[in-house]
Amino acid sequence: MCLLVAGLVASPSAQQPATGSVERVRAALEKPAPRLILTDRKPDFTLHIEARHPLHEVFESPPWALPHLGWTPPAVGFDLLSIVRYVAKSVADAKRGHDEHLARDEVQRAIVDYCAAQPDAGTDLQICAIAPR
Repeated sequence: MCLLVAGLVASPSAQQPATGSVERVRAALEKPAPRLILTDRKPDFTLHIEARHPLHEVFESPPWALPHLGWTPPAVGFDLLSIVRYVAKSVADAKRGHDEHLARDEVQRAIVDYCAAQPDAGTDLQICAIAPR
């Protein structure tokens, strides 16, 4: 290994590049840097976009557009959507009333259990005096 390093150090001609390429690089570096000049060009074309609606001439509104809310068909004398909304609201109100009743019963049971766990059945506590037994 030492002989290989010594051989490389001893032969300086192997490490120097050819003088022609060094001169060529030096000449390229001495030239001034090129300048990029951008000019504004006037467009040589125009573009016009015209939207076409299919069957626009045949229908007042497109066939895929939804009818206005509250619209009733001419043959039917009532609004079916309002009936569905009424039924859905009634069901939601009934469920809410049922849930409130269950929650009230659960709170009452928790108060009764709490009062039963207190000394003297919680007779000196105001919440136990009000709670049903």
